[in-house]
This record gives sequence, C-alpha cells and structure tokens, in this order.
Amino acid sequence: MLVELNDRFSSKTLSLMKSISTIYPNSTTFLNIDAIDEFCFHIGGDSSALKNEFLVIKPMLQSKKVNNVIELYNELISMSDAFPQTLKMITNAITMPISQVTCERSFSKMKIIKNFLRNSMTNERLSDLTVMAIERDFEINYERVIDKFSSDHKNCRILLLSLVYVY
Repeated sequence: MLVELNDRFSSKTLSLMKSISTIYPNSTTFLNIDAIDEFCFHIGGDSSALKNEFLVIKPMLQSKKVNNVIELYNELISMSDAFPQTLKMITNAITMPISQVTCERSFSKMKIIKNFLRNSMTNERLSDLTVMAIERDFEINYERVIDKFSSDHKNCRILLLSLVYVY
C-alpha cells in the first residue's frame, strides 16, 4: 500500500498537480506563469504561447468573479481563437481521469479483507489478498490455468482431467 501511495504521489506527480493548479481560481498559483511548464509539457502545449495568454487573461479576469474552473472555461470559450493554449490546458485538466476511485476502492477492499483473521495473517499474505481483491476485474481463462497446472505437475494429470470432465 505504501508503494502505491509513493507511486501516486511521487515528486513528478506532485509537480504536475501543482502545475495543473494554475488554472484553478482558488489556488495560490492561479495563472502563475512560473508553474505551468510541467503540465504544458504533459499535454504537448506551447509553453511560451501559454505564458503570453496568461499575461493577457490575468488582468482581464480581475474585474470578473471566477469561482471555479468551469466558470473560467465559460468565460474564455467565447474567445477561443485568442486563448487556444489556455483552453486546451483547461479542457485537459477538466477531463483528465484522476485515479482517486482506484485508491478509494483499494481502501474499501482493505476494510473487507481485514477481519478477525487479520491478526493471523502475515503482511505478505494480506498484501497478496488485497491485490487479488482489487484487481479481480481481470478475466481468468480457467482452461489455460488447468493446462498450465497439469503440464507443471505431471502426477496430478489424471485427477485433474477427470475433474474437468465431471464438471
């Protein structure tokens, strides 16, 4: 679980999140041209054009009350020819899939797995069970599993084949 958290919140991920926060009006880095490079590189945008757009947008928005990214997008969509890089950045930030659901699902599965047997489990087994529970969406080809098992364990072949035919 710690490895997963470290992967999700590595220094590169944190710098990307800080860069994305430049388009959020409530952020301390709102329209800060020094913080946009990481996200601009991530979406394949032109950072110099984006910085120039930010320099124009910032004074323009001071007279308007913009509370969230959607309102910012609605303000700028009518001027899409003037601010293409900013709109590209906002569109990507709004539609970017955030993997928070996977993290929440992981913690939910941990609660289910951690029951009265938890104390008798080793951390390795608990970790393996957690991964199995979280990633259970994978489809298992049981015939391949049986074939692999029977080829690896020659003495169990007769028993295994008879079980397959019974079911």
